[in-house]
Amino acid sequence: MDVDVTATVIVRPAGIELELADGEPLLRAAERLGYRWPTICGGLGTCRTCFVEVDEGRESCSDIGGLEREGIEALRRPLDGRTRLACQLTVTGGTVTVVKRGVRRRTEE
Repeated sequence: MDVDVTATVIVRPAGIELELADGEPLLRAAERLGYRWPTICGGLGTCRTCFVEVDEGRESCSDIGGLEREGIEALRRPLDGRTRLACQLTVTGGTVTVVKRGVRRRTEE
Protein backbone atom coordinates (compact mmCIF):
# COMPACT_ATOMS: atom_id res chain seq x y z
CA MET A 1 0.00 0.00 0.00
CA ASP A 2 1.41 3.38 -0.99
CA VAL A 3 1.08 5.99 1.73
CA ASP A 4 1.74 9.72 1.52
CA VAL A 5 4.20 10.06 4.41
CA THR A 6 3.86 13.27 6.41
CA ALA A 7 5.74 12.47 9.64
CA THR A 8 8.29 10.16 11.23
CA VAL A 9 8.20 8.60 14.68
CA ILE A 10 11.31 7.05 16.20
CA VAL A 11 10.53 4.41 18.83
CA ARG A 12 13.17 3.91 21.50
CA PRO A 13 14.82 1.82 22.84
CA ALA A 14 14.43 -0.39 19.76
CA GLY A 15 15.44 2.40 17.36
CA ILE A 16 12.48 1.68 15.06
CA GLU A 17 11.61 4.42 12.58
CA LEU A 18 7.96 4.59 11.50
CA GLU A 19 6.59 6.71 8.66
CA LEU A 20 3.07 8.00 9.30
CA ALA A 21 0.47 9.24 6.86
CA ASP A 22 -1.53 12.38 7.59
CA GLY A 23 -4.06 11.59 10.34
CA GLU A 24 -2.80 8.04 10.85
CA PRO A 25 -2.52 7.00 14.52
CA LEU A 26 0.90 5.78 15.62
CA LEU A 27 -0.42 2.32 16.55
CA ARG A 28 -2.02 1.82 13.11
CA ALA A 29 1.14 2.93 11.30
CA ALA A 30 3.20 0.43 13.29
CA GLU A 31 0.78 -2.36 12.41
CA ARG A 32 0.73 -1.35 8.73
CA LEU A 33 4.53 -1.47 8.67
CA GLY A 34 4.68 -4.96 10.20
CA TYR A 35 5.27 -4.23 13.88
CA ARG A 36 3.51 -5.62 16.92
CA TRP A 37 2.59 -2.94 19.43
CA PRO A 38 1.55 -3.82 23.00
CA THR A 39 -2.26 -3.50 23.18
CA ILE A 40 -5.16 -5.43 24.63
CA CYS A 41 -8.13 -3.57 23.12
CA GLY A 42 -6.66 -3.49 19.60
CA GLY A 43 -6.49 0.29 19.39
CA LEU A 44 -9.89 1.31 20.73
CA GLY A 45 -8.39 3.54 23.42
CA THR A 46 -9.82 1.59 26.34
CA CYS A 47 -6.97 -0.58 27.68
CA ARG A 48 -4.26 2.12 27.80
CA THR A 49 -1.58 -0.54 27.27
CA CYS A 50 -0.28 1.25 24.17
CA PHE A 51 0.79 4.40 26.03
CA VAL A 52 4.10 6.02 25.11
CA GLU A 53 6.32 8.68 26.62
CA VAL A 54 7.04 11.46 24.12
CA ASP A 55 10.70 12.51 24.43
CA GLU A 56 11.01 14.93 21.52
CA GLY A 57 8.64 16.66 19.13
CA ARG A 58 5.60 17.23 21.35
CA GLU A 59 4.78 20.32 19.31
CA SER A 60 4.11 18.05 16.29
CA CYS A 61 1.67 15.81 18.17
CA SER A 62 -2.09 16.03 17.82
CA ASP A 63 -4.18 17.55 20.58
CA ILE A 64 -5.31 15.23 23.36
CA GLY A 65 -8.95 14.27 22.76
CA GLY A 66 -11.58 13.24 25.30
CA LEU A 67 -10.99 9.48 25.16
CA GLU A 68 -7.24 9.91 25.37
CA ARG A 69 -7.57 12.45 28.19
CA GLU A 70 -9.64 9.93 30.16
CA GLY A 71 -7.00 7.24 29.56
CA ILE A 72 -4.08 9.41 30.61
CA GLU A 73 -5.93 10.47 33.75
CA ALA A 74 -6.67 6.80 34.54
CA LEU A 75 -2.93 6.13 34.25
CA ARG A 76 -2.48 8.91 36.85
CA ARG A 77 -0.18 10.84 34.57
CA PRO A 78 -0.18 14.61 34.05
CA LEU A 79 -1.84 16.00 30.93
CA ASP A 80 1.39 17.70 29.82
CA GLY A 81 1.70 15.96 26.43
CA ARG A 82 4.45 13.63 27.55
CA THR A 83 2.24 10.56 28.10
CA ARG A 84 0.13 9.70 25.06
CA LEU A 85 -1.91 6.73 23.81
CA ALA A 86 -0.38 5.38 20.58
CA CYS A 87 -3.84 4.44 19.30
CA GLN A 88 -4.97 8.07 19.51
CA LEU A 89 -1.74 9.94 18.75
CA THR A 90 -1.29 11.40 15.27
CA VAL A 91 1.66 13.53 14.17
CA THR A 92 1.23 16.65 12.09
CA GLY A 93 4.71 16.65 10.57
CA GLY A 94 8.39 16.43 11.30
CA THR A 95 9.93 13.87 13.61
CA VAL A 96 8.73 12.74 17.03
CA THR A 97 10.68 10.46 19.38
CA VAL A 98 8.81 8.21 21.82
CA VAL A 99 9.75 5.56 24.35
CA LYS A 100 7.84 2.27 24.30
CA ARG A 101 9.19 -1.12 25.25
CA GLY A 102 7.80 -4.23 23.58
CA VAL A 103 7.45 -2.92 20.03
CA ARG A 104 8.91 -5.50 17.68
CA ARG A 105 8.77 -6.82 14.16
CA ARG A 106 5.83 -9.18 13.59
CA THR A 107 6.97 -12.73 12.91
CA GLU A 108 5.28 -15.32 10.74
CA GLU A 109 3.31 -17.68 12.94
